[in-house]
Amino acid sequence: MTNNSRFQPLPFPDTSDGDERLVGVEIEFSGLDEAETAKLIKKHLGGEKERDGAHAFIIKDTKIGKMRVELDTALRKVKGVPLLDEGLSLARGLVPVEIVTDPIARPRLVAFDDFLAILRENGALGSRAGAFLGFGVHLNPQVVDTDHPHTLKTFLAFGLLEDWLRDHEDLDNTRRILPFVRAWPQSLLSEMCTAMPENLTDMMALYAKHIVSRNHGLDCLPLFKHHDPGIFEDLFPDDKLTSARPTFHFRMPDCRIDEDTWSLDQSWELWRVVEETAANDALLGQLMSAWQDHENARFISRKSWVETVDDHLETRIEKGDI
Repeated sequence: MTNNSRFQPLPFPDTSDGDERLVGVEIEFSGLDEAETAKLIKKHLGGEKERDGAHAFIIKDTKIGKMRVELDTALRKVKGVPLLDEGLSLARGLVPVEIVTDPIARPRLVAFDDFLAILRENGALGSRAGAFLGFGVHLNPQVVDTDHPHTLKTFLAFGLLEDWLRDHEDLDNTRRILPFVRAWPQSLLSEMCTAMPENLTDMMALYAKHIVSRNHGLDCLPLFKHHDPGIFEDLFPDDKLTSARPTFHFRMPDCRIDEDTWSLDQSWELWRVVEETAANDALLGQLMSAWQDHENARFISRKSWVETVDDHLETRIEKGDI
């Protein structure tokens, strides 16, 4: 997946209201602490920096909007625990620092990507810098609309491409082992190929039959909660923490910020292939048919399915059709 410029547009670049679709970015790394990171943001992207607790900063009015830097652990939010701050400080290196952007327009991804190169120059480390790190990049692309056909087809496209995406990304072994980016169950994909839901409410019900956790390569719970909080509560009664957002939550990509050849565009391209596939009815139909043939075969392996998907995508990618 090579392009002449970074962050090529999605096939449906605007919402149904005619506004540009925005995307939020979350990126995890070590090698710098949150104070050093916030200082670099202010120096290179501008803005006003303020502390938000012992291990977090907010930087307002940067060149790409508001940004948050924090030690990425739920323990950071616990107050009144003796020695907790000291314990979190000792955990540095294994517990990542995370930068979270507000939803931003696609052109601003270039400025953010350029800033990530500055973090690399200052010692930021990614997943492959050591054992047991497992740092990731999360993209939160705004949907066209909750019941727009492209949104629904994106579920199907991701399910069909997931094994290929994981293979293409060559996920870090630690992230494969940790329970945060599990693959969707094949049973969900099979049901979508047999009888794809016609609206997001029905998609929620189908999804809940197979997945109740956010810890998957594509997390759809924020979108579901945004669409219908009442139905969400009925389908996912144990989930009390998910915040509603009109976005997909693509959690799969590795953070390789310390590698000279890596760019945030690599993560963007993975997602763009999903949406390009969703927008191509002929390709989507071919992959659905191939999946049903694959599923009916005597021996089913993820490797053989990856090869099948690659056969369908390779020529299109080389021609720039995807």
